[in-house]
Amino acid sequence: MARLLTALAALTAAAAFAPPAAQRAATRLREPDARNLDAPRALDRRAAAAGLAAAAAAAAAPRAVADQVVSASAIQKTKGGVKYVIVKEGKCPNADPTGLAGSCVPTSGSFLCSFCIIDYTGFLPSGEVFDSTEKKGGKPLAFRLGDKQVIVGIEQVVSQMKPGEEVQALVPAELAYGEKGVCTEGGECLIKPNMNLKYFIRLNRVAQAAG
Repeated sequence: MARLLTALAALTAAAAFAPPAAQRAATRLREPDARNLDAPRALDRRAAAAGLAAAAAAAAAPRAVADQVVSASAIQKTKGGVKYVIVKEGKCPNADPTGLAGSCVPTSGSFLCSFCIIDYTGFLPSGEVFDSTEKKGGKPLAFRLGDKQVIVGIEQVVSQMKPGEEVQALVPAELAYGEKGVCTEGGECLIKPNMNLKYFIRLNRVAQAAG
């Protein structure tokens, strides 16, 4: 069970960020396949209605108690502006200790890129869970870095992680679902426009492939 944060201090100077922990169910890791990679994992409007129901179910589940406090000096930031804290350090696999085989640090480019397999839980500002790979029946998410199969904020954080690493991240709206949010045609929104989101992310595995 991932150790979650009580506070992520100083988003500007000393503002608090305290995402609650979601109950974590054990999931089996699977390799990337076509079903994972054909369509972005980002939520769309067609999925919003189903997502609203799923979020309600997730919110009703028992919550683990946050058990860790971090200082402002622990906060890191991606070039795009995602702020995050490492909850658990990662490392290169024993079979690729230097990372030369491409199974350590995720990369993206014209010739080589990485397939990443992650678990994540997304939180609304209220602390409610709106999506998770670790819900009952959920599976880890596989995506190709740089192909916009997940929101930009997740890509930016994952690109700075190592296998086994766990982080808590605050993703600004412009790197998540922006001005449109995730809403049904009737106007009901799972994620409101211009909403910042909180994520727990675990990088399970990295594999390199030709671009």
